This record gives sequence, C-alpha cells and structure tokens, in this order.
Amino acid sequence: MQRLEKLQIRSERFTESIKDNLSGLHRRSDHFSIMKTVFKFLRLLVFIAPFGGLGALSSCTKHYIVTEYKFKEERLNPNSPSDEKIAAIIRPYKDSLDKEMNVVLCISDTILTKSVPESDLGNLMCDLVLKKSQDYCNCKVDFTFLNNGGIRLPNLPKGNITLGKIIELMPFENLIDIMTVNGKTLDTLFNYMAFKGGWQISGARYKFNKEKAFDVFINGEPLDLNKNYTIAVSDYLAQGGDNCIMLSYLPKAILKKSLRDALIDGLKEMNTKGEHIKSIIDGRVQKTE
Repeated sequence: MQRLEKLQIRSERFTESIKDNLSGLHRRSDHFSIMKTVFKFLRLLVFIAPFGGLGALSSCTKHYIVTEYKFKEERLNPNSPSDEKIAAIIRPYKDSLDKEMNVVLCISDTILTKSVPESDLGNLMCDLVLKKSQDYCNCKVDFTFLNNGGIRLPNLPKGNITLGKIIELMPFENLIDIMTVNGKTLDTLFNYMAFKGGWQISGARYKFNKEKAFDVFINGEPLDLNKNYTIAVSDYLAQGGDNCIMLSYLPKAILKKSLRDALIDGLKEMNTKGEHIKSIIDGRVQKTE
C-alpha cells in the first residue's frame, strides 16, 4: 500500500518560490518582458489566494499528486491589508517598471480624442505609422489605416505623453506588414471601411455614405483601379482580422517593428526636434447623408 505524505503549503515556502521566479529579473532590460513577468506573478497570487494555502499531496516517490485541498473565501477590496513579505519582493521591480513607464516621449498641446469617422487621435497615430513605416522599410508607402477597435484608449491627455500611456493606447504586439495591393482590391477595402462607419487613415482621403465609399484620393490623386499601391498595415488586418478578407491572400513583407514601435519612435523624434503634438481633424474621412 502506498505511503501517503501530507504536505502543508506554508507562506514561507510560497515566498521562497516567488523569489525563485523573480530571480534574475533585474538583469532583464526589456520592460515589456518585465511587465509580463509581473503580471504572471499577480495572476498566480489571485489563483493561489482562494485556496487558503493548505494542500494535501500523496506519493510513494518524489513525484506528488494532489489528493485533497481545503480553502476559504477571502474577498479582496481596496482596504484589504497587503502582505508585507510579498510587497517587499515586488517593490524593487514595480519601482523600476514605474520609472520606465513614466518616461515622457513627447508633449501634447491638446487632449486627443478617439472618435468616428475621423479623430485627431487616429490622425496622429496613422501619420506616425505611415512616416515610420517608410523609415523602417526604406521604401515609398502610399497610405496606412487603422481599425477603430485597435485604438484602446478613448483619449490621450494634454501635457506629457508617457511610454506607459502609449502602451495602454496600443497594448498589442501587432507588427507592421508592407503590402502591394491593386486598385480594385483597395476599392473593396474602402467600401468595407465605409460599411464599418469609417476607419482612421493617413496618406489618403475618402468620403462615404450608407452604401459605399467615394471620392477616394491617394497621395492627392483619385484611386486608379488599374494601379498597384503600397500600403502599411498591422499584421492582424493583413491576415484578414476584423473581416479584412480582401487582404488575407496577398503577399506580405513583415517588418520587425510593431505599430507601437512606430508610435514610440515617432514621438521621440518629435520631442528631440522640440516639436509638440498638434494633431487636428482635417477632413480626410467624411461621412455624408
């Protein structure tokens, strides 16, 4: 008959396991990796807490399996006391991460707001992505666009725009794809953007009504159905995300830069030149009756 060993999972052992998981983290310079590790750790705390810290395991070897557990419900709220041992372990990493996230990238003279069909926030983002895409690929890019769901904040504040705020605005790891698309496919794309209520864009202008897009201009010239154009787009949309099926089958050149990289690099360049953010709504996307 197998001999059963009952082991109590005590807070001291849990604390040591946390130290093991966080050991060496201070050597990692990538703030996104640090942030992900901290988030994983916090999720671990949320998972472990309800089980009250007592487990029973059985084994006849050194490989244990859970045979029983006991728990009690602990409701968390803003007034819940913190565990100082855990807080002390996290504090150095939190302080380091906060320092990086609070780095100012640029200064905005106004509040930038997300709206449809066009917004000053969307115009800024697309303008930066278009400019930096051309820098990254060292090629001419005709235009770029963003779906409204990819913009994850309702606004950016007036004043200092920090790295942390741009990560909140664009939290995804979507890379930039460079694609060659013919005019007929772009006509379908613009009609789809019209169907979706208008998407943010740079390098092009269009009007739309309930049925279709019209007066589409790219680089100041009317859309030519027989011409090929180069576009920069997130890999999510390029692969058919948000029902952009018309793009999914086309060849793609994937840049090793993300949309967020373009925003960060673009804002840093503006700040280096002493420029402030002054994005406006200029009528590049117009909805008509």
